Amino acid sequence: MGLYEGIKDVANLVQKADNIELYKQLLDLSAQALDMQSKISELTNENKALKEQQDLSNRIERHKEPYITLKDDELHILYCSHCWDVNKKLIQGECDINGHFYCPECKYRFVYDREKYKNRPKKYSQLKVYGL
Repeated sequence: MGLYEGIKDVANLVQKADNIELYKQLLDLSAQALDMQSKISELTNENKALKEQQDLSNRIERHKEPYITLKDDELHILYCSHCWDVNKKLIQGECDINGHFYCPECKYRFVYDREKYKNRPKKYSQLKVYGL
């Protein structure tokens, strides 16, 4: 029997006993119990989210350049370290063939591959990037 059913059964007994004061107290207690049940559900969901975030934090691999990857990611996707540090969001960056990384969320731009950057075509040399 659940909490709600138990309260309902006791309320029926109290109502039959014709004790109005006891019935009012039972209603107050049932409201408190339902509030507590709601709070427990909220805390359980929050706890689950925190555990998932901690699991994700344990998978983060930091690099010399300002990006992060996931240790078990075979694709080696680059994520913005700024977005992770500030908002705990994994935002996949856009990487180009010239060694630039760009975050579409925070607009952070930097060089993630210095070799590609050094060998880029001249027409890209005026692009302002961080990390040089």
